[in-house]
Amino acid sequence: MPPRQTEKREIRPAAPDTTVQGLLALPLAHVLPLSAGTRFSGYGKTGDYILSAAVQGNLTVSSHRQYALLHPGQAFLLGSPGEYLLQAVSDGLYLLVQLQGELIPRLLEERLSGGGALFSAGAAAVREAVLSLAVLEDEQGQAPGASASALAYALLLKLRLPAQAAEKIPGSPLVESALAIIQEEFPFLEGVDELAERLEVSPAHLSRVFGKKTGISPGKYITRVRIEYAKLLLQDPDTTIAYVAEASGFANANYFAKVFRRETGMSPSEYLESTPRQGGRIAHFGI
Repeated sequence: MPPRQTEKREIRPAAPDTTVQGLLALPLAHVLPLSAGTRFSGYGKTGDYILSAAVQGNLTVSSHRQYALLHPGQAFLLGSPGEYLLQAVSDGLYLLVQLQGELIPRLLEERLSGGGALFSAGAAAVREAVLSLAVLEDEQGQAPGASASALAYALLLKLRLPAQAAEKIPGSPLVESALAIIQEEFPFLEGVDELAERLEVSPAHLSRVFGKKTGISPGKYITRVRIEYAKLLLQDPDTTIAYVAEASGFANANYFAKVFRRETGMSPSEYLESTPRQGGRIAHFGI
């Protein structure tokens, strides 16, 4: 991290609009350089998720329901923790992110157990999200709420999807690199050929390894990530189908509508009718 990112810091992004806030919000982040034995405490109300990460050093995370000892590189998620406590076991750099919204249990449902989830390599994703928030705050005075929600969405994908792949077959650097590129740049990727070129392998080799590790082709994975992001954008009452198509990485609105129907069983318009934009609940998750 840049020098300022190793200093103690609290980041409070602006609130997103009401609809997006109900789906996914990131209202608070902390950068915590702590010496051994130092404690940091807080409170998470019902519906809050507290994500802690050990970038450097060992950290204990505890609430009335959960306890975890984090080693460098690990992250731990507490759901509705009430009072929680972080304590540095050794000198180090630790991060904390508060998340809210109904997308969290939906995206992480297979990882949550007893209100908590351990991510063995999650600290890097948390660090990237917090660094991005810090940059936005430095540039604009306060990180925009919509941008914070988008960063939270990318963070959840990184926590969820690579872990699913790793559960099936031991990890592959090629697959992990492909996942990272897709999750960060899915709106701009031309397709599997471009992805393979950037990874310096043939499309056939990438498809074979990716499919073996994850159970899904890289092209299908890109499509599903785009569709889930489109669902989030569709909750904005001021958006248009054409904008959602472009922002999600589809060539045009007609192609987007065709793919959306194939993946969800309904058109974008039918999806909106079944999922009210204000206060509605998202359905049909299935990455």
